[in-house]
Amino acid sequence: MASEHQIFALIEALERKVELLKTDYDAAQQQIKKLKDEKVALEKHNQNLEKYNQAQEATIKRLQKKQPVSEKNASKSKDFGKLVKDNLSGTDTNAELKRQLDEYIRELERCIAHMSSLS
Repeated sequence: MASEHQIFALIEALERKVELLKTDYDAAQQQIKKLKDEKVALEKHNQNLEKYNQAQEATIKRLQKKQPVSEKNASKSKDFGKLVKDNLSGTDTNAELKRQLDEYIRELERCIAHMSSLS
């Protein structure tokens, strides 16, 4: 039979093990709370991303509907010459002509870039 001293030693060892288990349990509970909080934050972020995605899809649809209208309204290249001629009739100097021509070229490049981004 075990002596009284051995029994006390076993009880003390058991108490240490219980304390270790309690410490591990508390740490696990804290980790669970942290993960739940993170899950809530990620779900909220996911909802925001879904709303943003829906807005982007709506924008894409709207732009796709506008694309045929833009293509229809775009002038042909021969018409650009007429536009330049009509708009430059009041200018006298070569510098002014060059500045306006550069401005029209930049505008054409913006239009081409815009049309390219739609497709």
